[in-house]
Amino acid sequence: MKRFERKYIERKNNAYLFKNFLFTKSFYKKYDKRIVNSLYFDDFNFSSFKDNVDGNTQRLKTRIRWYNEIPDLINLEIKNKNGFLGWKDTIKLKNIKSIEENIRNYSNSELENYLKKIFKKNMFPVIKTKYSREYYEYAHENIRATIDTQLEFFSVKTNFKINFDKEIMEFKYPASNDQIFRNYIIPKNNFRFQKFSKYVVGVNLLNRNLLLWDLNILLVDYVWFNFDYS
Repeated sequence: MKRFERKYIERKNNAYLFKNFLFTKSFYKKYDKRIVNSLYFDDFNFSSFKDNVDGNTQRLKTRIRWYNEIPDLINLEIKNKNGFLGWKDTIKLKNIKSIEENIRNYSNSELENYLKKIFKKNMFPVIKTKYSREYYEYAHENIRATIDTQLEFFSVKTNFKINFDKEIMEFKYPASNDQIFRNYIIPKNNFRFQKFSKYVVGVNLLNRNLLLWDLNILLVDYVWFNFDYS
């Protein structure tokens, strides 16, 4: 299903502003809070990163995702974007038992071979993200909201961690509900809609500290982009 994703950014420890807003707009808590872990992959030209920064209308992003501290269910997610509309293909990785083992010995690992089979090219892990997510849903229409806090970026190369000082509220809804969202949510929303990619921000922050794989020279023309998450 193709959907819109609208993101809003606030400074750290201000997530209560998001929550207060959602409750006044008839959103209710949908699921319990949980920890979201994502491992992002790219090719050796950083094509996914560059496509996002360059604003290419058609692009994709590849990640492995699992929840909480024990990855009992590991999914490969391929996020596709065409303009403002996006959709996600999810594949359960039933044979991948240990993320750490596959990353530690990535060359010719089961995971590397599997990704190469899907994408027909070499893919490698770039960064890991970890954050706490809360889930909400609009009581009247199919509009979901999430609030992400305690966002952390990890270098796959060194496992060095950077804490991010922002919190994110995101709305997700099918294209058919765009007018409802615009008429009811946006007019009384004091938050500023912003382009925001955890993968792109994480690569930017880690690359400044030379904490990525030994491919930093490839990013030198891209890392200082006009991307406002203040």
